[in-house]
Amino acid sequence: MSALAHAAEEFFAREPELSLAALGSRESRGALDLLPCGRGVEFLAAEEHGAWAQQYLTLNQHAFGPLGLPRWVLSDLYLLPSVVGLVRAPSRLLREDVQQKLALPPESLAIAAAYVAVPALTPGLFAGVSLLSFLPGAKASAWVKTLTLKMLGAQRLRGVTQWDSSAVRVHTRLGPMRLVGRAPGSHEYAERTFVYETDLRTEDTWARCMRRELQLPHTRRVRTDDASTLAALLDRAQGGEPLYLVPPGLDDGHVLVHEGAL
Repeated sequence: MSALAHAAEEFFAREPELSLAALGSRESRGALDLLPCGRGVEFLAAEEHGAWAQQYLTLNQHAFGPLGLPRWVLSDLYLLPSVVGLVRAPSRLLREDVQQKLALPPESLAIAAAYVAVPALTPGLFAGVSLLSFLPGAKASAWVKTLTLKMLGAQRLRGVTQWDSSAVRVHTRLGPMRLVGRAPGSHEYAERTFVYETDLRTEDTWARCMRRELQLPHTRRVRTDDASTLAALLDRAQGGEPLYLVPPGLDDGHVLVHEGAL
């Protein structure tokens, strides 16, 4: 058993009421590893499981408000080219506001966490799109992201996040985040947003990060509201300099930066 599979086994032993599913077009089933890290995944063909698609849509819109997902984007850009990886749990375990939103019986299975990544032009590279979690205290965010990427066979991940987002701590549980540069186009939060890349090809490193066992030095601590310094870091990254956010990534309002190769 790999180190990452062993870490997954420990997680599900602590959270025995959780289960995995993948929601996507029926044509995608054959391209997926439905036993990521040794954990069985139920495939839900979206053409036949509209209730799960509607639940995901409802929760995405609940989480993101004005930036919530339009129906056509869910169909065309999430479910058609990729899948939504799901961690499911009895609805009674979810955050209270989510329980009220879904209005399901307490023992009914509901989406507790979800992650979407879509294939990029570069073979083996996926682009992270959306991460949701409504399960207090379980650390399900990192596991739904990890197991979805394993289902997809991702070797590298590029994602977009904000310096001051608690999600930075989740993202560094998959490994050091190499700074790539600014988000392309006109992102709604462009002034505090950056693109990062994570190398997923070394499972031992991935497993150690999931357990918070990997210790990497940081050379700088930069406040998440220090816009000029953060912009200069992105200029350097876009110029080809290796710069990383190292685990845990975010600490007391500062990002932890390693300058140079790891």
